[in-house]
Amino acid sequence: MAKREYYGTHITIEKWMVDYMGLQGDELLVFAVIYGFSQDGKSCFYGSATYLSFWIGKSKETILSILKSLREKKLIQRRKIFFTQNTEKTKERYRCEYWATITRFPPESREKLIHNWSTFSASVFSQED
Repeated sequence: MAKREYYGTHITIEKWMVDYMGLQGDELLVFAVIYGFSQDGKSCFYGSATYLSFWIGKSKETILSILKSLREKKLIQRRKIFFTQNTEKTKERYRCEYWATITRFPPESREKLIHNWSTFSASVFSQED
Protein backbone atom coordinates (compact mmCIF):
# COMPACT_ATOMS: atom_id res chain seq x y z
CA MET A 1 0.00 0.00 0.00
CA ALA A 2 1.38 3.39 -0.98
CA LYS A 3 1.99 5.98 1.69
CA ARG A 4 -0.55 8.80 1.64
CA GLU A 5 0.69 12.22 0.64
CA TYR A 6 -0.96 15.35 2.05
CA TYR A 7 -0.29 18.64 0.28
CA GLY A 8 -1.60 22.12 0.85
CA THR A 9 -2.68 21.52 4.42
CA HIS A 10 -1.52 23.20 7.60
CA ILE A 11 -2.39 23.93 11.19
CA THR A 12 -2.25 27.20 13.08
CA ILE A 13 -1.17 27.40 16.69
CA GLU A 14 -2.78 30.39 18.34
CA LYS A 15 -1.15 32.16 21.29
CA TRP A 16 -4.29 31.68 23.39
CA MET A 17 -4.02 27.90 23.04
CA VAL A 18 -0.77 28.04 25.00
CA ASP A 19 -1.41 31.00 27.32
CA TYR A 20 -5.03 30.38 28.31
CA MET A 21 -5.70 26.72 27.57
CA GLY A 22 -2.32 25.62 28.93
CA LEU A 23 -1.61 23.36 25.98
CA GLN A 24 1.85 22.24 24.93
CA GLY A 25 3.57 19.51 22.95
CA ASP A 26 1.48 16.81 21.33
CA GLU A 27 -1.77 17.92 23.01
CA LEU A 28 -1.28 21.38 21.50
CA LEU A 29 -0.78 19.93 18.03
CA VAL A 30 -3.81 17.62 18.19
CA PHE A 31 -5.99 20.42 19.58
CA ALA A 32 -4.81 22.79 16.81
CA VAL A 33 -5.77 20.26 14.13
CA ILE A 34 -9.25 19.76 15.61
CA TYR A 35 -9.73 23.49 16.17
CA GLY A 36 -8.76 24.16 12.57
CA PHE A 37 -11.51 21.91 11.28
CA SER A 38 -14.18 23.16 13.72
CA GLN A 39 -13.41 26.86 14.14
CA ASP A 40 -16.42 28.00 12.11
CA GLY A 41 -18.69 26.76 14.92
CA LYS A 42 -20.54 24.28 12.72
CA SER A 43 -17.99 21.88 11.27
CA CYS A 44 -16.24 18.97 12.94
CA PHE A 45 -13.02 17.05 12.56
CA TYR A 46 -13.97 13.77 10.89
CA GLY A 47 -10.44 12.45 10.49
CA SER A 48 -9.16 9.28 12.02
CA ALA A 49 -6.56 8.57 14.67
CA THR A 50 -4.43 7.38 11.75
CA TYR A 51 -4.67 10.83 10.15
CA LEU A 52 -3.62 12.50 13.40
CA SER A 53 -0.87 9.95 13.85
CA PHE A 54 0.51 10.88 10.42
CA TRP A 55 0.52 14.60 11.22
CA ILE A 56 1.74 14.45 14.81
CA GLY A 57 4.24 11.66 14.26
CA LYS A 58 2.99 9.54 17.14
CA SER A 59 1.44 6.09 17.36
CA LYS A 60 -2.31 5.58 17.10
CA GLU A 61 -2.37 4.53 20.77
CA THR A 62 -0.68 7.80 21.77
CA ILE A 63 -3.16 9.80 19.70
CA LEU A 64 -6.11 8.02 21.37
CA SER A 65 -4.60 8.85 24.76
CA ILE A 66 -4.22 12.51 23.78
CA LEU A 67 -7.83 12.67 22.54
CA LYS A 68 -9.01 11.20 25.83
CA SER A 69 -6.98 13.74 27.80
CA LEU A 70 -8.35 16.67 25.76
CA ARG A 71 -11.90 15.38 26.32
CA GLU A 72 -11.30 15.01 30.06
CA LYS A 73 -10.05 18.62 30.15
CA LYS A 74 -13.26 19.61 28.31
CA LEU A 75 -11.21 21.24 25.53
CA ILE A 76 -12.78 19.05 22.85
CA GLN A 77 -16.06 17.23 22.53
CA ARG A 78 -16.83 13.98 20.72
CA ARG A 79 -19.86 12.40 19.11
CA LYS A 80 -19.81 8.71 18.18
CA ILE A 81 -21.68 7.73 15.04
CA PHE A 82 -22.38 4.01 14.99
CA PHE A 83 -22.49 2.11 11.73
CA THR A 84 -22.63 -1.46 13.06
CA GLN A 85 -24.13 -2.96 16.16
CA ASN A 86 -22.72 -5.64 18.42
CA THR A 87 -23.78 -9.09 17.34
CA GLU A 88 -22.36 -12.52 17.98
CA LYS A 89 -20.26 -12.26 14.82
CA THR A 90 -19.41 -8.56 14.59
CA LYS A 91 -17.99 -5.96 16.91
CA GLU A 92 -19.70 -2.62 17.33
CA ARG A 93 -18.05 -0.07 15.03
CA TYR A 94 -18.31 3.68 14.90
CA ARG A 95 -16.61 6.81 13.69
CA CYS A 96 -16.11 9.95 15.70
CA GLU A 97 -16.68 13.61 15.12
CA TYR A 98 -14.58 15.97 17.25
CA TRP A 99 -14.79 19.71 17.75
CA ALA A 100 -13.11 22.28 19.96
CA THR A 101 -15.50 23.17 22.78
CA ILE A 102 -14.83 26.90 22.43
CA THR A 103 -16.09 26.88 18.83
CA ARG A 104 -19.67 26.19 19.91
CA PHE A 105 -19.99 29.52 21.69
CA PRO A 106 -21.00 32.68 19.81
CA PRO A 107 -18.00 34.34 18.15
CA GLU A 108 -18.55 37.58 20.08
CA SER A 109 -18.15 35.78 23.43
CA ARG A 110 -15.19 33.53 22.54
CA GLU A 111 -12.42 36.00 23.38
CA LYS A 112 -13.79 36.58 26.88
CA LEU A 113 -14.23 32.84 27.40
CA ILE A 114 -10.70 32.11 26.22
CA HIS A 115 -9.22 34.62 28.67
CA ASN A 116 -11.22 33.09 31.52
CA TRP A 117 -11.21 29.46 30.33
CA SER A 118 -9.91 27.80 33.50
CA THR A 119 -12.52 29.53 35.71
CA PHE A 120 -15.30 29.05 33.17
CA SER A 121 -14.64 25.38 32.44
CA ALA A 122 -14.27 24.52 36.13
CA SER A 123 -17.63 26.08 36.99
CA VAL A 124 -19.63 24.88 33.98
CA PHE A 125 -18.26 21.40 33.46
CA SER A 126 -18.07 20.40 37.12
CA GLN A 127 -21.89 20.58 37.15
CA GLU A 128 -22.08 17.88 34.45
CA ASP A 129 -20.04 15.26 36.33
